Amino acid sequence: MERTITVLARRPAIISLAALVGLLAGAMVARKSSDAILLCIVIVAVLGLAMLGERAFPWAIVIVAVAPWYPFITESEGPIVKQKVLCAAIGAAALLPWLWSLALGGRRTRPSSGALLVGVLFGGLALLIYQTNGSASELINTKVVGFLFIGVTFLCARRFGDGRGWLAASFGGLALLLLMGAYAYLKAPSVRVGYFVGYPITYGALIVGLLPAALLFASRRSRLLAAAVAVVAAALLIFSESRSAWIAVTVLLVVVVVLQARAANYRALAYVASIIFILSALIVGSGSLHKVVERRLSSTITSSQSVTHREFSYGYALSNIGQRPIFGAGAPGFSAEESANKTSIGALDNGYLSISVDMGLVGLFAAIIPIGVALRVLGRCLRFGVAPQLELALVLGIIGMAVVTIFYDSFYWGQIDLLLGGMGGVLSTRIARIAPVTAPAPGLRPAYGRRARVKLAL
Repeated sequence: MERTITVLARRPAIISLAALVGLLAGAMVARKSSDAILLCIVIVAVLGLAMLGERAFPWAIVIVAVAPWYPFITESEGPIVKQKVLCAAIGAAALLPWLWSLALGGRRTRPSSGALLVGVLFGGLALLIYQTNGSASELINTKVVGFLFIGVTFLCARRFGDGRGWLAASFGGLALLLLMGAYAYLKAPSVRVGYFVGYPITYGALIVGLLPAALLFASRRSRLLAAAVAVVAAALLIFSESRSAWIAVTVLLVVVVVLQARAANYRALAYVASIIFILSALIVGSGSLHKVVERRLSSTITSSQSVTHREFSYGYALSNIGQRPIFGAGAPGFSAEESANKTSIGALDNGYLSISVDMGLVGLFAAIIPIGVALRVLGRCLRFGVAPQLELALVLGIIGMAVVTIFYDSFYWGQIDLLLGGMGGVLSTRIARIAPVTAPAPGLRPAYGRRARVKLAL
């Protein structure tokens, strides 16, 4: 008996297969095959993530973030699954790997005072939202859950500060986004790409958030692979027609140039120049890409509906923030409903303004905690003239999504919130590791495990 248990323990695939067969058999008896197949997929996914150990956390975050929860090529009011299912997936992505880690032991440290304050802050905001809505069922929607799980994911990610799996998970998630985007474009070339994650701007934000880490993962294996990832990602960003994502990519390129120049990494600067040249040639040489860019940057955009709506958003938001600056309306989504009543667009075109109207300056401070961590890491890198690879990949991802949020209500999309919280939480545990390079004493070898200077190759 003991030998049988040992064999099963060493072969987790057998356990997964047995669970799948058992559930399918139960479905055939109950005659509810669709529900049972979905349940089988969930069980197998949970078992597969459990086998990854600490790498399960970034993989779970990325998988839920890039999954096609919405209709593939058409705009819809809601996801193709029930809100409860999507909210459960968002919660499970952060909490399940954290619970496994607690059960298995591992690193046990006392929480910092800052982490405790973050927990208290988001706990208080959850109580405020519950009091405003007056019902627990009103909390189960992607707008509320996404906003609250910025803090939950941030705190859970601090247990996985070594960052294992983030590069591979980002590459895998980006590959899925690009494949689904290519399929959507081939199926409907005249339609903007990205509706399967909610909206094309959400699609652009997810690509921008995952691209730096994915490029780093690819560059460690092949320069050709990294170039291919950059070209395909750029093409699909153009087909998404998300100008905010294009601006975010431009900002990231500027940040990379400044960082690598400060670190005297001229080889990385050459890589960046090569990428810019290839992308420019791709846009100019490809007729379809050139037409999309020309249409989205034409002179008519100054009078387009999106631009005029942004003008309304700024005026309306600033007026409401002045009236209720501390806690706002106390309900995520309030500004979107007001915008829908006053205009034909049900959202304010600025995530920072919309969260300030809904949750006040306190809610804004809570939402931008991961962005603040990323800016602090970026400041230390500029101060000490260093360019650590993993840290900068996560920093660039957060900054890219933060730039998109200037033009979009990103904090109400659970997928973006998971990436912001996860990346920010990991970075918060690695700030102290960013330090100036110290030269070893004469005759001594450098301490490679401590303050080694690492160059970022993109």
